[in-house]
Amino acid sequence: MHTKLKGDIGELAAAQEFLKRGWKVAFPYGENLKYDLIVEKDGVFKRVQVKAVYPRNGVLHVNCRSSNNWSVVHYKPSDFELLAAVDLETSKVYFIDSDKIRKSCMDLRINPTKNLQNKGVNYANKFVNI
Repeated sequence: MHTKLKGDIGELAAAQEFLKRGWKVAFPYGENLKYDLIVEKDGVFKRVQVKAVYPRNGVLHVNCRSSNNWSVVHYKPSDFELLAAVDLETSKVYFIDSDKIRKSCMDLRINPTKNLQNKGVNYANKFVNI
């Protein structure tokens, strides 16, 4: 699937989830922003970066950076308030506060680890609330 189509599907899935939860959704104009959606509820606005990913081996590998043919830009917590990771197999959306992003990739584990390790593991079910 083309990267742009994958992103568009992810943005629409995230917008649908916000709407179901009572948020209003706005799509900013242009491609050069560090966020994909603006959401509002009860006077609180949040900028949202959306990442659409397919799970591999029970893990969503969520890139916390933007890249094109010329450069790679790592996100800073001030670029947006929420990262919405969309599982393209299930359409589930996981919400990560921008201040939790520490690296260029964050793994969200859908299935338990084989060795039952929990230390340092980000289980996806911990990121279902906004």
